[in-house]
Amino acid sequence: MTRFIDRLERLFIVPLLLTSTTVLSEASPQPKLSDITAGLLSVNIDGMKDLPINGLKMIKTGDQVVFMSNNGRFAFYGGKLLDVWTQQEIKALADIDRIANRIDLTRMKLKIDDLGPVVVGHGKDNVVIFIDPRCPYCGKIMKDIQKLQDKYTFKLVMIPVLGQESQAIVVQLACQLSSGDKNSQEKVRTRLLNQDFAGLPVENPTQCNKEPLQKAVVTAKLFALPGVPYLIASDGRTHSGSPASLADWLENKPPAASTPATTNKTETKP
Repeated sequence: MTRFIDRLERLFIVPLLLTSTTVLSEASPQPKLSDITAGLLSVNIDGMKDLPINGLKMIKTGDQVVFMSNNGRFAFYGGKLLDVWTQQEIKALADIDRIANRIDLTRMKLKIDDLGPVVVGHGKDNVVIFIDPRCPYCGKIMKDIQKLQDKYTFKLVMIPVLGQESQAIVVQLACQLSSGDKNSQEKVRTRLLNQDFAGLPVENPTQCNKEPLQKAVVTAKLFALPGVPYLIASDGRTHSGSPASLADWLENKPPAASTPATTNKTETKP
């Protein structure tokens, strides 16, 4: 078992802690296909929820087999469904909302500060937002967060989603951020909040620490972001798109009856 866990640790950014499981032996009698079909057709379904799983991979190591989601978050092993990132077992439908539909950064071996975020605000609760600098829905978010700087600390993680122009902007801003110069960092923050990128150099910087940007892109792929903006609240709730009211969503308030819950609009790769 230890060797199996060690192998998964090398494959994914967080360890999969597996508990003891009972595995059916090959000698166990296998039900007929007709019996399985009949059982599925006659079963009474008491509830159903979609799992945020994109694709499924079969991993074999020695005599052990694991079925795992493409991003390495969910694993089926020994008759159990495990959330690898938070190291918790999903047993009931309620666990989908409580565990699977959230990204609990406190349980993951991932530091958002390693992704080179632009920090806005100084509040107690941290909010992570993945953005593309040119995304119009991200522009709405960036206007909203300026009204909430006293209550929250927003960490804006830039990823290039909208093609070559976005990539050029992200590289320039990320390199200025990584320089460590406070004046340069403040200029990046101002440019980003106002979506003003006029006058940025055209040529790529000759000296630049691109590691934070590379980590940001890898993390976005790991989270299987459907688009930007993508928000992660301090309690792990996630949202794709620009909420109709950012303040209400952050406080987990239900939307007003006359207001749509969200815009549900994101920018994705063309």
